[in-house]
Amino acid sequence: MDNENFDSFCGIYCGACEILMTYKTGAKSKLASFWNEKTVKSFQKKIGIHYDENKPFTYKCNGCKGDTQFINCSVCQIRGCAIRNKVDHCIDCSEYPCNLIIESKRIVSILPHLKNNHSNMEMIRKVGVAKWLSEQEDIWKCPNCNTSYSWYTKKCKNCGEDLKNTSFQFSFFKAMILKLGIYLSPSGQK
Repeated sequence: MDNENFDSFCGIYCGACEILMTYKTGAKSKLASFWNEKTVKSFQKKIGIHYDENKPFTYKCNGCKGDTQFINCSVCQIRGCAIRNKVDHCIDCSEYPCNLIIESKRIVSILPHLKNNHSNMEMIRKVGVAKWLSEQEDIWKCPNCNTSYSWYTKKCKNCGEDLKNTSFQFSFFKAMILKLGIYLSPSGQK
């Protein structure tokens, strides 16, 4: 049995992740489609990580702290740092907010699901992980039919409910900016 854990080190709620939802449902969203093998290889090269050609490319993920992570999440520098420093959440680290956290905020305008990381960690500290996870699960369910949806879902796949006012937007324009950043920035940056 897979070990899922939707609580991340940096405050992301993995249960609403496009990649994780693709793995669970088999339906690829726009953002999951963006992170295809070619883009992942380029992204990892740009940040100075060797892409392991021996591992098959898959969308399998059980969350940041689960037993299996999507290839980008498995090499996440923030995740690696938290594991090395033996902290449950970045906010528990004496160096918070470090350069890794500050740098991650640079792409919030393109990937707005990252904007709530700090407040999520504050809430976890205040109410505990279990209550926060329960609250997040409720937030990311369709108000009409209770079907779980991801950060960038515009319409409920079950009942057709419009979710634009409760989800984030990942537009063609944002995808192009992100892709240009990946493909045109100098390689080997950390």
